[in-house]
Amino acid sequence: MTSPQAILAGAVLIAASILFVNTIRPAEAQHMGPFQLMHHSNTTANAGVFRLDVSTGEVTYCFVTADSALVCSKTVR
Repeated sequence: MTSPQAILAGAVLIAASILFVNTIRPAEAQHMGPFQLMHHSNTTANAGVFRLDVSTGEVTYCFVTADSALVCSKTVR
């Protein structure tokens, strides 16, 4: 193989690698519905999350109590 052929083969290999990588979907959690969970930054409050319904804009605050019960607030807009 001559030098020009080797350079061309390398360029083709690099181009094919770039195209292959661009077709792979990134890793992501399985989409289970219209909700997003957002952690709050208040260190004095119960550890919990805001549950946002992205289709309606409704927000609920949910947290786990000392006896391992899940408690969620009323939904607000």
